[in-house]
Amino acid sequence: MKLSIKILITPFVLFILLLGGCSPLTGRIFTHIRVPYTQDLDNTPVPNIHANGIIIHIEEPISGYGLYTEFNSNAIGDIAKNNGLTKVFFADIEIFDVLGIWHHEKLHIYGE
Repeated sequence: MKLSIKILITPFVLFILLLGGCSPLTGRIFTHIRVPYTQDLDNTPVPNIHANGIIIHIEEPISGYGLYTEFNSNAIGDIAKNNGLTKVFFADIEIFDVLGIWHHEKLHIYGE
């Protein structure tokens, strides 16, 4: 009896782990994370000004031709210029993805 339960539970646990996103940053069905975009934060001041920019990526998954479209700019220089920042100290990126069809990236920059 215990052996048959173990045989049934093992594939179920593996299936849940794959759907939950065991890879470092993304899940298979849904992802919503915010991670540092910059790596070197030594002696970085804590700013009081925050700005962000959004890029939206929509992909057609059925035909296999790789058809997609993107909207907006997510460039650090563009975001800083549009929000009146003269110095950029660091940045975070927020990623939102549903089934690989709807992909939304928001870049948060901090500076003065």
